[in-house]
Parts: sequence; structure tokens; C-alpha cells
Amino acid sequence: MPQYRASGWALSTDARLILDVIPPGSCRTLDLGGGNGILRSSLEDRGHRYINLDIRRFANGEPSLIGEAHRLPFKDGIFDIVISKDSFSYFRNPWVVVKEVNRVLRENGKFIILVAFMHPLAGNEFYRYTPLGLRHLLNDFDVSSLDAPLWMFTVFGTAAIDALKRIGLGLLGRPVRRFCQGLDRLSTGGRVQPLSFAAAYRVVARKPSGIEK
Repeated sequence: MPQYRASGWALSTDARLILDVIPPGSCRTLDLGGGNGILRSSLEDRGHRYINLDIRRFANGEPSLIGEAHRLPFKDGIFDIVISKDSFSYFRNPWVVVKEVNRVLRENGKFIILVAFMHPLAGNEFYRYTPLGLRHLLNDFDVSSLDAPLWMFTVFGTAAIDALKRIGLGLLGRPVRRFCQGLDRLSTGGRVQPLSFAAAYRVVARKPSGIEK
């Protein structure tokens, strides 16, 4: 069974990278591999009914449900939004996960993905995705946006953080990461077109109406 979390290398602790593309409202929202539920309070404050699914229990009591992304324990068409933040690279058979997401989403529901590209490799990752690869996997969805919210400075920053850890200064990693992400936002206005130098890609896809699962 795949591990959905990188050991010590979460792609981003900045929930805004997901929250920026999620509207408020009474949506039923599933977080695939949501770990310790970093998105819960923000989404529930916006009116969402949040369900976190992961394969193990965390110290804070998360997730809501222990389960497998390849065999989602839900009925068809019950979610308005499905999120995969930092977890998509860890799915052994991503095409199966995408099919399951399609099944549990209602028509016009959104599938939102944040996935690493140029980023330190975690030992339990299966894949890295290019924009073309993401569009291919999401062929049954309408991709409304595919951008690179983590860009050049974050690429340099992750290399610096790795070096700091090797010399025993790992505590500096969090401020370095936040500083670099801030520089990315300032230099790109928060959204840039997909680039080969991107640290990560963010996708917002919609399940079309009238399409068989």
C-alpha cells in the first residue's frame, strides 16, 4: 500500500496554494491523502463539509477516515470538490485514482491538484508530472487552469534547505521556504504559465456534465 506522505519533505505548508482556488460555500469536499488535516479549519470556516482520507492515523486524530485512494469508500457523485495537495506523486496507480475521483465527483465538480515537479525526491514517491502528463491523466476532465504557483525561487530554496539539513541547520528550513515562496508570489503575481523550471504545478479540473464515468 503506498504511503501518501513524504518523510520530512512536505511540498508546501502553505495552504493558500490550495485555498486560493477554492471558493467559499457549502461544498462537500474530499481531501485525498490530507495527512494531519492542514486544510480543515480554513475550509470549514468557509462553509465546506470537509472529509480527510488517508491511510494512517496522525497524532492530532486526523484523518476523518482511513481508506485507499485507489478504492474510495464512497457512493457515486457525492462530492463537490476533491483535493490532492502534495499527495498525487505517491499514488501507485494514478490513473485508477483519477477514475475513482471522477466516480465520486458530481457533474461539474472540481478536482484540484498540487504536485511537485522540481523538488527534492522522497523515497516513497512513484511519479513526477509534466503539464502534458497531467493533462493526459485528466483527459476525461475539463482542465480550467494549470499553473506554477511555486516557481524559480522555491527551486533554489529547496536546494538550500537540503544543504542546511546536512549541516545540522534544518530549523532554518521553514523560514527559508516561506521567504522563497513569497519571492515567487511577488515575481509572478501569484500565477504563472506552466514552466519547465517550476517547483510545482497546480491544476483545477472540472468533471463535465453528461459524461459517463
